[in-house]
Amino acid sequence: MKLDEKWIRDHLPEDCRNESLDCFGGLYLDGLKVMSEGERGDPDTVRYVAKDEEDLKWWQLNVICNFVGKADKSKVWRWYRDHAENGQWYYIEHRHYDYDAIEDARLPGFERYLRNIKYAFPEEFFRKKVKEYTGLMNRWFLIPHWGYDFENQCFIEISHSREYSSDFDKSDEIKDNNIIRVED
Repeated sequence: MKLDEKWIRDHLPEDCRNESLDCFGGLYLDGLKVMSEGERGDPDTVRYVAKDEEDLKWWQLNVICNFVGKADKSKVWRWYRDHAENGQWYYIEHRHYDYDAIEDARLPGFERYLRNIKYAFPEEFFRKKVKEYTGLMNRWFLIPHWGYDFENQCFIEISHSREYSSDFDKSDEIKDNNIIRVED
């Protein structure tokens, strides 16, 4: 796919400007349409229709923001999933932690993406994405658990609610007999 590489790199945060921008595998351009190659004989599908060249560059930048930059994986969670037995998760509980919620592997990537788009996109677009991603983080909580700290550009816990198991079981996921080891 054709990219305006200089323009895109100029709109990325400085610490990730030299990273690979090759994240459009299986996609090609048909005029202003971004097409996805069909899988095993399936027809090609339209992935995005740009209004003009400028719109296409912003779409490409938005996609690239999902793949560049370093995710902060240094945060410590209270509960880590250890293993499952008979369809039930068993956890390790840490006594010293930054986050109370069950480990959510999406959090570092979501924070990285939001930091990247804050650098390049208008404030209105950034706030819309923060709202969208905060909603995704709160999907498995009856009471919203996650908020977004705009100053530090990271998610923060705003309640002590717990994740629930499924849409059919709204009970808290962790129960006392699920914790198999406590680490100080």
